[in-house]
Amino acid sequence: MTGKQQNMQELLAPAGSIEAFFAAMENGADAVYCGLKEFSARVKARNFTVAEVDRLTACAHQQQRRLYVTLNTLLKEAELPRLVDLLAQLAAIGVDGIIIQDLGLWRLARTYFPQLPLHASTQMTVHNAAGVRMLEKMGFVRAVLARELSLEEIEDIRRQTTIELEHFVHGALCFSISGQCFFSSTLTGMSGNRGRCAQPCRRRYQHHQQAGYFFSTSDLCAIELLPELIKAGVMSFKIEGRMKSAEYVARVVAAYRLVLDAPERERKTALRQAAEHLELSFGRQTTRGFLTGFVPAGIAVSSRQGSLGRHLGDIVSLREGLIGLKVNERLHVGDRLRIQPQDDRAGAGFTVREMLHEHKKVKKVEAGDFVRVKNFARGVLQVGDAVFKVGGKAAFTLSSEACLQKLARCPSSGAAQSTAGRETAGQALAALLPRQRPAAPDPYARELTVVVRGLADLPLLDLPGVARLQLPLSPKNLADVKKNERKLAGRKDAIIWEVPAMLFGDEWQEYRRAVQLLAGQGYRLFSLNNLGHLPLFAGMAEARLLGGFRCYTMNSQAALAWQELGLAELTVNVEDDRGNIRELYSRSLPLPLAVTVYSPQPVLLSRIPLRGVRPGSLLRSDRDEGYRILQSGGLTQVVGEQDFSLTGHLRELRNMGCGQLIVDLSQCGGSSLKGQEVLSAIAGDQYLPATSTLNYERGLA
Repeated sequence: MTGKQQNMQELLAPAGSIEAFFAAMENGADAVYCGLKEFSARVKARNFTVAEVDRLTACAHQQQRRLYVTLNTLLKEAELPRLVDLLAQLAAIGVDGIIIQDLGLWRLARTYFPQLPLHASTQMTVHNAAGVRMLEKMGFVRAVLARELSLEEIEDIRRQTTIELEHFVHGALCFSISGQCFFSSTLTGMSGNRGRCAQPCRRRYQHHQQAGYFFSTSDLCAIELLPELIKAGVMSFKIEGRMKSAEYVARVVAAYRLVLDAPERERKTALRQAAEHLELSFGRQTTRGFLTGFVPAGIAVSSRQGSLGRHLGDIVSLREGLIGLKVNERLHVGDRLRIQPQDDRAGAGFTVREMLHEHKKVKKVEAGDFVRVKNFARGVLQVGDAVFKVGGKAAFTLSSEACLQKLARCPSSGAAQSTAGRETAGQALAALLPRQRPAAPDPYARELTVVVRGLADLPLLDLPGVARLQLPLSPKNLADVKKNERKLAGRKDAIIWEVPAMLFGDEWQEYRRAVQLLAGQGYRLFSLNNLGHLPLFAGMAEARLLGGFRCYTMNSQAALAWQELGLAELTVNVEDDRGNIRELYSRSLPLPLAVTVYSPQPVLLSRIPLRGVRPGSLLRSDRDEGYRILQSGGLTQVVGEQDFSLTGHLRELRNMGCGQLIVDLSQCGGSSLKGQEVLSAIAGDQYLPATSTLNYERGLA
C-alpha cells in the first residue's frame, strides 16, 4: 500500500433509499454503498435506478466522498447482456468501485471496463491470506473480509497482503458464512446468493420438545474495537443495513463518526455519547462476533427471538381495534412498533398514533403501565404475540420529497441516457461469449464420480460406470493412504482429493504440506471450493484442479474465469435450475462441466456452534421441514432432511450435453443399503422417493 492508503480510514455506510443516502452524508460517512434495482444482494431494499446512481455519485463527489455500487449476486447466463449494459453505464458515471461476487462479472469488468475499481464482496468467502493474495493477482483493489475472522487472523492477512481491507463493524450477522448459504433457496427457491433471502434463519425450530431460534444471531457491534481493527490493518469500517431506515443509518453513522474522530484521551467520552445514539437505533442484542478470537456465548441464543428492536411487552388483549399490553419501558405517540407472531410468520409494523391509559387518550406512558394502542398493523394478530419498539425520536428529519428535490439539484453526467460505448460493450460480450453448441444426442460418454468418506469405499471403482472416487482430504484419510498403498497402486488417477471449503489461519499451511505430500506420491486430482485454495498448488504443474459446486458457475463467463485461474473441470451450482443449466450446456465451453445428481441437501456452513444440539440431531420448523446438524473441522454444517436428487432426469441432462455426473454418498457410504439404492437408481435413471430436486424443476429466483 502507499502511505496515503495506509493512513486512510473510511467509515462506509449503507443506503437502501435516497433518504438513507442523505442521512449517511449528513452524519459523517466517508463513503456510501448502494444497490441497483438489479443484481443486488438486498433485492428487497428500495435500491436505485442508474439515473439515480449518476446523481448520487455526483453528490458524493461534490463533498469529497465516495460511492460504491453493489453487484454482488450470482448471475444466470441470460442476464449477461443486461449486466454488460449496466457496467458500461457505471463506468461512464465514474462510480468509485463495484462490489462483486460472481467471477463472470469479474472477467467482464476486468477485460472491458478496467476503469471500474473492483471490490471483492464478503459473498466471495475470502477468509485467509491466500485468498486475498489471489484477489491482488486478479486486479481487485479491496477485499471485504469474511465476518468469521478474529483480529489476530485479520492482522496475519494484513502482514501478507497489500490491497485495502474492509470489514463489517455493525449490523445484522448471518448464522451462515457469507456466500455459503442455501437456506432460503432450499425452502423457497429464492436464493440468498442472488439477493432474495427469505430469512429462514430468523424462524423458530424444534429440537426434541424444545422450541428455539437456533439460527438467529445477535447484531454485530464493534465500536469499542475500532482502535484494534485499525491496528490489525482494516481501513474501511462497514455498517450493514441497506434494508434499514434513514433514521437507523443516521444514528449508527453518527455514533461511529464520534468514536473514529475522538482523540485517544477523549475516547471514553465519545463511546458514552455513541452509546446513546446506538441505544436509540433499536437493533438486536449485540455481540463482538469473532473479532475477540473466540465464539461469544451470546452470538446465537436459541431462547431469544432474533427480532429487531427492544421488547416492549406481549399482547394480552385485542378488542375494539386496540392492542392491550403492559409496557416494559416508556412509550410515546410517534414511536414505531412491530408485532412479532409466536410462530414463524413475518411481523407487522406501524407507528403509534393513538393510545389510551386508564380510558384516557395520552401522549406517553411509563414503564409498567398498561396501555391500549390503536391497531394499524396489517395481518392477523393474536394474544401472546410479542411487541417490539423499533423507532423513536427522529434523528433524520428530511422527508422523501425533500430528499428527491435535493438529489435533483445534483448534476447528471447523462450516462444513463447515453448510448455511447454501450454498443461497443454489447459487441464485447458477443466476442467473449463461447459460441452456441449445436444440440447433439448424448455427445459424451457418461462418467460417474462418487463422493465417499474414506478408502473403505475403494471397491466402488470396480462398478460399471464409476470412473472416480472423491475423498475428503483429512488426517485420517492421509493416514489410510499409507496403510493401503498396495490397493491404491494403479488407481491414483481415479482418486480425487477434496480440500475443505474453509481453511482458517494456520490450517492453510497444513493443507499446503498435505497436497505436496500427495502430489509427491503421484496423486494428480484435487477438488477446490474457494479462491484461497488455488495457491495451495503453486509449483505443482502436474496437478489437475477441479472446481466443486461452491466454485459458483452459473454463466459461461464464470466458467471461462475459473479456467483462466487454473481449473480444469467445473461443477454446476447445486441450486441452479433446468433452464439455466441448459443455457450453460448450449455454450461450447473449453472445460468439462459436471452436474451433482445426488447428495445431502446443503443448507448452510457456519463457524458458529449450535450449543445444546448434538451433531446428527434434527431440527424441525413449524412447517415440518427437517434440518440435520453436522460438525466437522470446527464448522457447523446444516443439511436438509430430504436429500437432493436428479435421478429420473439423467437422460435429459445427457441430451443437454452433460457427460459427467457426481453422486455424493459421503453421509451414507457406498456399501450401505441406501448407497446401493442410489447407485441402482442412477444406473436405471429412476426417481428416488423422499428426495428433492431443489430448484431444478421449480426454478431459481
